[in-house]
Amino acid sequence: MFKVIAVDDEQNALNRFERLISQDSRLTLLSTFTKPLEALEYAKNNHVDIAFLDIEMPGMTGLELAESLMDYNPYIEIVFVTAYNQYALEAFRAHATGYLLKPLSREDFTAQIDIMEKKLSKERIPKDDMLYVSCLGSFSIRRTPEEGENIRFRTSKAEELLAFLIHSEGRSRSKDMILDSLWPDADLDKAANNFRVTCTYIRNTLADLGYIDILLRDHDDYSVNISRIKCDYIEFRKKVNNISELSLSEAQAAIALYKGPYLENRFYDWAEDARGWLENRYVELLYRAASLCVEADKIDNAIINYEAILSIDLYEENAIKEVIKLKALKLPPSAVKEYYNRYCNLLYEEYGSEPSRELKDLMKNF
Repeated sequence: MFKVIAVDDEQNALNRFERLISQDSRLTLLSTFTKPLEALEYAKNNHVDIAFLDIEMPGMTGLELAESLMDYNPYIEIVFVTAYNQYALEAFRAHATGYLLKPLSREDFTAQIDIMEKKLSKERIPKDDMLYVSCLGSFSIRRTPEEGENIRFRTSKAEELLAFLIHSEGRSRSKDMILDSLWPDADLDKAANNFRVTCTYIRNTLADLGYIDILLRDHDDYSVNISRIKCDYIEFRKKVNNISELSLSEAQAAIALYKGPYLENRFYDWAEDARGWLENRYVELLYRAASLCVEADKIDNAIINYEAILSIDLYEENAIKEVIKLKALKLPPSAVKEYYNRYCNLLYEEYGSEPSRELKDLMKNF
């Protein structure tokens, strides 16, 4: 059975609603209210599946009440009940599930409950199922770790807000901080409205897939439930706390997580510092793995790691020096010189520059 409340400033309308609900065994009427603020306070402390709301009420309109109710319970279903049809567009912009005109007829009411039953009876994702988020390389959110269709959100801002909260690794972020980061140039009231709508898009998209506890709210602080998210960025951050102490297998496991620059296909100003920091940690990992490979006499693997560093920055001359030294252990001088010449050509093509004097001096030995 679905638990419902009704809010209307006219008692006669509430009486009519009570009679209709008493005839539908799928519903349990928790309470009715003539004052919106009382309904809001009740919904904060009690689970409500469906709220039937009048639109024109003194003090707080039904549209405003719906926004507040969804702030506290993003998965509550809203049905507006009004004598005026001019509010229909605004109602559905507020993400209402239904819109009924007064006087309520039994047929319309029953048809609406049929719709709600189909929606609310949808199977939910088990609590231990995860969302799989990739931030290193292309940003994607999937229901399975295997290759599959990326979850699409209604707007790019919805995707960005979710990425921003994942970036915070479960730590709460204030509404003001979020507005400053995602809508820095917008009028404050407009930014706040955009933020509210964006939260609703995220919740609705994930709820339709069965995830009902990803986006969390505590007063004006917001976060994501990282216990339900498996994310390469979060895992990578944990692994690079003490790079100098990593074993070869640990370093390789961390390297495998880094599939490209942080959020490389997104241009978020708030992500720029993290992108550089993460790339630097990745380079440190490659140096660590290469050094351990040399110690283990895995020369080819060491070269692969050093060359991965050069693919990021050709100016990393420590890496090219090590590659040349290692190749000299396995190749004739002519092959080492050929490799060096290819490097010089690439350096000139990319940057119009030449190797340092120190590197040139090293090559005199070949």
